[in-house]
Amino acid sequence: MKFQRRRLLPAAAAMLAVLFVVIGNGWSANAGLVSPGQAPQVSGKSVAEWPLHNYDLANTRDVAHSPINSANVSSLKVKWRMPLTATGPFGAFAANPTVVDGVIYLQDLNSNVYAVKRANGALIWKHTFDVPNLGPNGVVHGWGMVFGGTTTDAFALDAGTGAVLWSRRLTRTDGEGIDLAPQLAGNTVVISTVPGTLAGYLPGGMGIVYGLDPTTGATKWSFNTVKDGDLWGHPEINSGGGVWYPPAVDDQGRVFFGTGNPAPFPGGPGYPNGSSRPGDNLYTNSLVALDGRTGRLLWYNQVVPHDIRDYDLAVSPIIAYLSIRGVRTEVLLTAGKNGYVYAFRATDGQMIWQRPVGTHQNDVGPLPDTPVPVMPGMGGGVVTPIAFADGRLFVPWVDAASQESSTTITFPDVTNGTGGLTAIDATTGKPLWERQLPRIVLGAATVANDVVFTSTFDGHIYAFDTRSGKTLWTATARAGINSFPAVAGDMLLVGAGVPGFFPNPQPELIAYELSG
Repeated sequence: MKFQRRRLLPAAAAMLAVLFVVIGNGWSANAGLVSPGQAPQVSGKSVAEWPLHNYDLANTRDVAHSPINSANVSSLKVKWRMPLTATGPFGAFAANPTVVDGVIYLQDLNSNVYAVKRANGALIWKHTFDVPNLGPNGVVHGWGMVFGGTTTDAFALDAGTGAVLWSRRLTRTDGEGIDLAPQLAGNTVVISTVPGTLAGYLPGGMGIVYGLDPTTGATKWSFNTVKDGDLWGHPEINSGGGVWYPPAVDDQGRVFFGTGNPAPFPGGPGYPNGSSRPGDNLYTNSLVALDGRTGRLLWYNQVVPHDIRDYDLAVSPIIAYLSIRGVRTEVLLTAGKNGYVYAFRATDGQMIWQRPVGTHQNDVGPLPDTPVPVMPGMGGGVVTPIAFADGRLFVPWVDAASQESSTTITFPDVTNGTGGLTAIDATTGKPLWERQLPRIVLGAATVANDVVFTSTFDGHIYAFDTRSGKTLWTATARAGINSFPAVAGDMLLVGAGVPGFFPNPQPELIAYELSG
């Protein structure tokens, strides 16, 4: 997510892997890779519960080993609550917790990192940064360390104590920030800057992807998501690119990620419809593949050239192996703020299919000089992580219109926005079922066996049957939700950190556990 997207919080509510491996050469299993869809092993035991931001290196968010299923999900009850006290400008918490060997690691929107006991939510340690962050941020665990970022720095903490092992500044200007959880690719920590900060998009900001040494934080390679680094001719005006969610990593060591939009958007005085940045504005709004060893560009596919509507291809791509025209094919499944879901061939980025979700209005072509409603708006489309299980893709989406002209944009009133969850056949792109929800859906999608979880901005949590879309269970938090649920064994973890919609909000991490 970026500044414009995250501003839906104050608009709604007054400001409102473990990858335990030996660092080695190559990309074999003992060098830190696991097969897409499999949970990493911890100390040789299958006890990893939710080790990475999107559960595994393939970003599936599918936890098949959990005992939670459609027959017992209705017995989930609150086990414990952990208060969240961060007072960032966009709430207290927007991340995905990670869980390893009975310890939950999480990062709040002041960049502070916590380790708590899975059994009862008791604090083990806290490392205080007190650096406001846009989110979603978050931390991951590997090699006995916890990796993450503040707004300006990447860092590694000792997993047992929270002590800082190293910290490296990655931002080069005041117009750049860090907002995502890292990914662990072989013996490399992959993290990215973005061109957005608390001050919004500033001229000259570019998103750069870094591959860091996990033991020292030293840069092994970098890749600028702005082609040639020239900001399309006008660095005094333009900015763009960056990565907002962790990449996917396959068993060949390829790193796949989606990139953010160019700016300014839609345009500015004297430069309507983004004319300060002529051309396609590569590599923004693109799916990009890099060699994870060197950072070398392998291919890209830009889905929205010369974007003027803030249509990032933001969410983490998912790796899946599907039968395409009778041939087993490595496929990348992803979605963007333009309200489209895509399947690409992993070898070369060729598009296999695309599918719209949500409402579409005035979403292509130049914008007129007089404002018109645009759907998806700048806070809409697919904003948070998707999930994949048993050939089905689960896509949360947001309907909230912006008022946009060739030079101006007004953020949507997300308090009145709606959303939904759509299940799609991953092989064909055909919709299987859809549930429309009364508020915007910012809770991502998470699968446990035949149950898919999501949540809405007003604090409601839903469990649906993956095959039919039938509602199996609901719960209501005591604050709004713009974070992502994790499943840890028989436990569902949900962070509720948004003050909006509640007269007496109580931001907290909630642990729901099977009972009976």
